[in-house]
Amino acid sequence: MSAKRLIIPNDANDFIVAELKERLGQGITVTIAFGGNSMLPLIDGESDRIELAPLTGEMKRGDVYLFVYQGRCVVHRLLKIDAERLVFRGDNCRRQEVVERKDVLARLVAIDHSDGSRVSCDSPQWRLRSRCVMLRRTLLNLPFRLFGRQQRCWERWAYLFLLLVLMWAPIGGLGIQLDNFVLGIRMDHLLHASVYVPFVFFMMDLPVGAMRRWVPHWIMGLLFAAVTETGQLALFYRGFDPNDLIANSLGVTLGWILVLMWKRRRR
Repeated sequence: MSAKRLIIPNDANDFIVAELKERLGQGITVTIAFGGNSMLPLIDGESDRIELAPLTGEMKRGDVYLFVYQGRCVVHRLLKIDAERLVFRGDNCRRQEVVERKDVLARLVAIDHSDGSRVSCDSPQWRLRSRCVMLRRTLLNLPFRLFGRQQRCWERWAYLFLLLVLMWAPIGGLGIQLDNFVLGIRMDHLLHASVYVPFVFFMMDLPVGAMRRWVPHWIMGLLFAAVTETGQLALFYRGFDPNDLIANSLGVTLGWILVLMWKRRRR
């Protein structure tokens, strides 16, 4: 089977797509460079060349395909087959693409790396590495599935309710010992600080200000920590402690710093 080398830009215009369909429709294996890093670590889109073959037989979950998505040619792995809808995701991506079968143009059959080596996508070694990469990406995406933007909408209110219970409920009557020391720090102060660490994370989707670096969310956390602590002055079974207020504020600040570091790393 002959091979044709083409270079596809990131924007898949009608001419490029038609050219691909014509070559693949003739049963020709096509070698292209697609750019990007969405298939790292197995494929470096900036330097590797990928060989694509026409679709034959049934599509298989776990194989890599070329398809058109929102006006772009995309080379990603097939995760799920649902009737005429196919779910794809890049090995280095968090988001998924849902396309129809008619949008899938070809299957990846081989990779020519920049160092001259060649990898067949039908080899046991490739399939084993693919499974490992898929498992790794699933584990990396797990926090986003548990604490993603949509989940945080209801988790925010559950967290605030839990905070109010911990700060205002008569926990002292339960006989829990909180006056022990860990590394020279009282246990109750560590508890106060730790429960406020997630505050900014759960509140960062709220449009509370236009200042950079989520400063309003940090200020909101400090105010909430102050209200919950000073509110104990009105509760006969709880007592106000300035050290607890300091611990609350330190917990909010630590959580704010962690969110900034996480956002910077994502960028």
